[in-house]
Amino acid sequence: MNHQGTINILFHSKLPHANMGGQKSLLALIDKLDLVRFKPFLTMPKDGELRNLAEDRGVEVFIKKVPPMNIMSLFKLLLVRNEYVEFIKKNDIKLIHTDDDKFAFFSTFIARKAGIKSIYHARVAQNHKYDRLLEPRIDQIVGISDSINFRFNQTTINSKFVKIYNGVDCELFHNNYNKLEIRSELELDSDSTILLFVGQLLVTKGLDDILESMKILSNRSENKYQLYVLGNEPKEGLLDYFSSRVEELGVKDRVFFMGQKSNVNKWMQAADIVLFPAHKGEGMGRVPFEAMATSTPVIATNIIGVNESVTNEVGRLVDQEDPKAIAEAIENLTNNKELYSNLALECRKRALELFDIKNHAVNMMNLFKEMVEKNEN
Repeated sequence: MNHQGTINILFHSKLPHANMGGQKSLLALIDKLDLVRFKPFLTMPKDGELRNLAEDRGVEVFIKKVPPMNIMSLFKLLLVRNEYVEFIKKNDIKLIHTDDDKFAFFSTFIARKAGIKSIYHARVAQNHKYDRLLEPRIDQIVGISDSINFRFNQTTINSKFVKIYNGVDCELFHNNYNKLEIRSELELDSDSTILLFVGQLLVTKGLDDILESMKILSNRSENKYQLYVLGNEPKEGLLDYFSSRVEELGVKDRVFFMGQKSNVNKWMQAADIVLFPAHKGEGMGRVPFEAMATSTPVIATNIIGVNESVTNEVGRLVDQEDPKAIAEAIENLTNNKELYSNLALECRKRALELFDIKNHAVNMMNLFKEMVEKNEN
């Protein structure tokens, strides 16, 4: 530790904005760090919104792009590694943390040269390009669910893996609100059943499945269902694709694309049901935690990782790529008021027990402290 008794940590983000779950989780962790014991720094490949958000929190930001990881870039890689080492030594940094597999591999070279420890925060379940190269070199792997285990061999799991659930700010995403007032503020129909999807506009997030379920509901249900989609297209053309699907399915009057929103907490409070029918490989998204914290039941896919957060006590699990099952689950929750009330009550309890950012921060700080103490002893 430095002379002030604090542990200085260099966090890395591969993205310059805060639209994705990893960056939201990072900011939430920084907000809950004990700043007497820990001092965060941030590095990222290029300037962007995340820099402003970090600096507003008093976090120093180091902008540095890492060259391609190949032999042709070896000299440039060495120069960048040395710049990182200089920054680390100048600021007495003890740990380097990232959720990007490529940078995690590169960070092991930085960490060994600087004499510090490296952490890879694995947030998705599918294998990544650098996993096998990373395993023998990284000092610690933090997995957000049991689904992450399948990416790594058993020796790695036994020696350097720890599961720490992501956290949600249960004070921001709270259940002490008036739904009618929130709906009025957001200009939503107070008489409709509001369904909410939050995430990137991707087929693998289950958005196509949701749109098809809206078609099924429009054909057979008397309830007035409205779907609001919050999120941006990661690639140009995806919004056009999903908009055309809405036209093809004849549900244009029921589906609304709202883009990225900064007040997601209020949208979840306004919603009756949050939909999270992601496909295999998701890991464990933040959206179900956030919904549960607002006492809003969740319909999600019964895939590893997701079914670790969502249970039948807080919502409904359905098969992957099954629009009919999604529609039936929506009707089940909508038509059974007693069931819905029980689920809503259990949602908040589960969020506070397992997914509160305060618990996440305590677990991460304990890990940081343990790693530094072992390294210095």
